[in-house]
Amino acid sequence: MVGMDVIVERKPHWAAGSYIDLVLAAVVMQILFFVTAFWVGTYGDDFYRNNLEEVQFALRMQLGLGWMMCIIAGISFSILPLIYDVQGFEKSLMRVYVGMNVSGQIAITAAIMSNDSSMFNSFATVGITLLCASIISLWSPAMTIFRSKSSNGDTVGPFSYALGAFLPALGLITTLCWIMRDEFSGILIFSEGLVFDFFMPLALTALIISHINRRLEWNIIDSKNTSRVFAIYAVLLLLALISKPLHERGDVSVRVTSILQFLPYAYISIMLNPKKIISQISQGNPYNKMVISSIFWLPFIGTAAYYETMGYVETTDAMMSYYRWILIFGVAFQVLWGFTSYLHQDHKKTPMRTRKTQWFTLSAINLGTIITIYALVYSYLEGEAIDTYPRIGIALYALAYLSILVYWIKETFVCLYTWHKIPMFYDKYLAYPEQGSGFKED
Repeated sequence: MVGMDVIVERKPHWAAGSYIDLVLAAVVMQILFFVTAFWVGTYGDDFYRNNLEEVQFALRMQLGLGWMMCIIAGISFSILPLIYDVQGFEKSLMRVYVGMNVSGQIAITAAIMSNDSSMFNSFATVGITLLCASIISLWSPAMTIFRSKSSNGDTVGPFSYALGAFLPALGLITTLCWIMRDEFSGILIFSEGLVFDFFMPLALTALIISHINRRLEWNIIDSKNTSRVFAIYAVLLLLALISKPLHERGDVSVRVTSILQFLPYAYISIMLNPKKIISQISQGNPYNKMVISSIFWLPFIGTAAYYETMGYVETTDAMMSYYRWILIFGVAFQVLWGFTSYLHQDHKKTPMRTRKTQWFTLSAINLGTIITIYALVYSYLEGEAIDTYPRIGIALYALAYLSILVYWIKETFVCLYTWHKIPMFYDKYLAYPEQGSGFKED
């Protein structure tokens, strides 16, 4: 400033509201994903069955590294610079991430709809490479947060800062597994498991703990124990992941493998302390109902994984497993969209006790998950695999998504409220709230 002895350096904090851009990208790509999945089920059935493993892998990467990762990245871009009071991430980086991620998802759709094996291999390779490159590009901001970890993040601990450091490895491993799929049998299954059975459970749990411990300040997990909980949970997930190929080789019994599938979700369910959560709810404390509802589905993921591994229940090769179905819709869908909507309300500075619940979405997604569990129980009692999930359950999931779509269109394009750059609650982490994250005064 001219005429003053104090030198002020203002660093950009544009990223505080960047979740909107990435949520819109996720909404559009979610439509594309459902269109692709619908096409596979109606017009591309023969091609799908002839290239089952590769098409399944491409579709699931479009899901896990595509629109789901867009929401996770949007949340991270928005709140992590505020929590750790560091310079906002480069805007060009977010554009690069979105560009590569969206292009990768479009390429995968083109690959599947080509109905040609040669074109599928070419376009799918491009698509998966772009998806992986997009998450590798997040290495720099991830390391910025990792190096800046401080007492501000202690309520969530390594759940808040450690996962980003793993993203480059995840992207590289996924790419290599796709390239070497013809050389090593089962490598795509391992890669898929790394995304959905290791990274996603950790990321979703991180968001749950962030909402409960940091945002609501319920102190469900003592801040002194978050590092230990993270380490044990990560090890259990890793053991569950590697036990599957070891079982296929005959090195681990089916009983041990089944128990290892169950243990991570049983452990994290206990650590999240449902009794204390129910106590907080009974006291009338405000919270996001979708995020909290997701917690109570975690034991069902472990139970379904146990029963499937033991062979008590089965799905056909063309279907997704019960436990992963519950993971994606019962937990991931609710955590991602629930957390984001609550963050959006923070940007609107809406008082916590006056926030409206999306009852239709909440009811539809949980009823759909109940029907999924009913299908699992039916398969167990009848002793036979089901050919398809109940259509009413799929319809409920579709309705839940449509309601989310309508909500975000309304909130982004038809809005009559005041939106604030720095959301309520998170400004307490900033040394200079008015200036934003990364502001320094020398």
